[in-house]
Amino acid sequence: MRRKPRIDTHEVYKWKPRLNIYGGKQVYGVHYWQTYAPVAMWSSIRMIMNLAAQKGWQTRQLGFVLAYTQADVETDLYMEIPKGFQMKGKYQEYVLKLKKNLYGQKQAGRVWNKHLTK
Repeated sequence: MRRKPRIDTHEVYKWKPRLNIYGGKQVYGVHYWQTYAPVAMWSSIRMIMNLAAQKGWQTRQLGFVLAYTQADVETDLYMEIPKGFQMKGKYQEYVLKLKKNLYGQKQAGRVWNKHLTK
């Protein structure tokens, strides 16, 4: 849960939940094999924006809402039921099988980049 404070009083007025996975339990060679995802350097972005301004080109910016969660997982991944999640009956022994990526996975950035380029 992330606290959202008011700017003027710093009083917490809202808690925002985000389902993350603890990637520290992932084992190389079992749950993932690669983690590399290409990243643009800021100097390259500034150079392209400068060139676009000089040439009069139009530029656009894209933003993806919950980007990592749009890509499918590559291998079978399971996670424990989060604390505070209410279920009827005795489901403490159960785990959740992931169908989509989650934030916190070691390979989430690479899988998202693979999904985006596809």
